[in-house]
Amino acid sequence: MNSRSEGAVFLGVLFLGYLVYAADRTVLSVMLAPLTQALGLTGVSIGLLVAAQYIGVLAFVFLSGYLADRYGQRMVVLAGVTLFTASTWLVGFAGNFTEAFVFRLVSGFGEGLFWPAAMSSVANYFGVRKGMALGIFYAGFDLGGAAGSSIGSLTFSLTTDWRSAFFVAPLVGVPVLIGAYLSRGAFERASSEVGRLQMGREALTLLRNGQMRVLMAFALLATWASVWQVTYLQYYYTKVLGTGVAAAGIIAAFVLLAGLLGKITLGMKSDSWRRDRLLVAIAAGMTVLYVVFFSTQDFWLGIASVLAMGFVSSSIFPVMQALAADTSGGRTGMALGLTTTFQSVATVFSTVIASSLFTLGVGRGIALDALVPAVLLVIVGLFLRDSRSRAIVRTVQS
Repeated sequence: MNSRSEGAVFLGVLFLGYLVYAADRTVLSVMLAPLTQALGLTGVSIGLLVAAQYIGVLAFVFLSGYLADRYGQRMVVLAGVTLFTASTWLVGFAGNFTEAFVFRLVSGFGEGLFWPAAMSSVANYFGVRKGMALGIFYAGFDLGGAAGSSIGSLTFSLTTDWRSAFFVAPLVGVPVLIGAYLSRGAFERASSEVGRLQMGREALTLLRNGQMRVLMAFALLATWASVWQVTYLQYYYTKVLGTGVAAAGIIAAFVLLAGLLGKITLGMKSDSWRRDRLLVAIAAGMTVLYVVFFSTQDFWLGIASVLAMGFVSSSIFPVMQALAADTSGGRTGMALGLTTTFQSVATVFSTVIASSLFTLGVGRGIALDALVPAVLLVIVGLFLRDSRSRAIVRTVQS
């Protein structure tokens, strides 16, 4: 297999890994109502069950970066995919809240292991083309979210049994495991400084880097400013704009597709453009689009702005992670572990903040939850610096 074919297969395997990661996560949202009825869940237990996976991710996402740098990304990716695939499948056997919670928590452990290790593998393997490759990798999340929703809806309509969705959704994890196991050569080429890193010392070295601290703050704000689109966009359309549930779902699906295009397009452009300036432009564009979306009374202008919003806000993540990899000084896994840790923290508290602001009105609460971090994101972005030399950027351009 030539290097180009190997790279395509390698990226395809990790893309599918992120796809099944997102599908496993999304299928719970679709099945939450029938699962709640079947297991007799209360309001508190519903909240805990939804949070379980995020808590699991947060517990392991930094450790993953360290393990990937020390022992190799391949082993960590295999462990992560195995955990979240098997645990999602086991949710289908849960007979009570405790069992479902534990399986979702362990699934989160697997996701936390997979995410930074897979990203660092992509960044290291593709080198100066990492922006394009990370954009394609991140697009797996959008397709996986759509796949999880489709799997949940279809299996439930065919079987009327919530358990079947949890048996079907993880199946893509099997070819991912096979592909990752067979991609030993590609993972070896992607590994950096394996066996020589010490967690505390290396983390402190990165944290002394002012650029890395700015990136961690940027990662937190970027996630806080955009996660509402996943959790509350359909709710905003139905509750505030009076759109039907089916129509709101279709709009949300198109926003995901716009985000997929944004990740690939601007991720690719970041390889030949300065990533720091591009991130500031993205953050500023996102803020402007939020103002338009939340203030307009025109339905079609709202549709145009929400699609543009999906394109722009989603593209921020591969560009940001590519810059983090550039800044890492060879500690790619640990650097991406730090940024993804702050992303995970944001996913936990941002939805709580939004719901707390609902006392001001749902529309106003969601708008504030989106706009405040978006404005702060532009300010923090001004302190970012692209660490690549001009010679490297010119090489990619040519």
